[in-house]
Amino acid sequence: MSDRYFAKVAVVRDNYTVVINKGSESGVKEGDKFLLVGVGEVITDPDTGEELEHLELVRGKATATHVQNRVTTLESCEYKKSSDTREIKKVTTKATALLGMLGPQDTVTESIKPGESRLMEFDGATKGDFVIKL
Repeated sequence: MSDRYFAKVAVVRDNYTVVINKGSESGVKEGDKFLLVGVGEVITDPDTGEELEHLELVRGKATATHVQNRVTTLESCEYKKSSDTREIKKVTTKATALLGMLGPQDTVTESIKPGESRLMEFDGATKGDFVIKL
């Protein structure tokens, strides 16, 4: 394992939780941040044909939530926000002679409902994926 990679995924518990093969003995503390990456194909320079390096496939960002001596549980810490919803209502009322109005009157109401945030799943995390300490 190169110096770039701190640990490896030992167990994938679910789409939001993994266990890595490093713990407090390696300096991990609760709240530490990590980046999970898989290793993809080798990228070559299109001009020279030289192999540059393997493409890193980002699986997601994670936070250490439970640290043991030699293993750590990481949970996804990225959220995705859905789009805000904009709603415009137009109400037309007819005028009456008693109020002294000559024609219809429009009332426009605009409201914006903020989008909802939801925890993102890891993108295909598998045993053996690399972990970079942030």
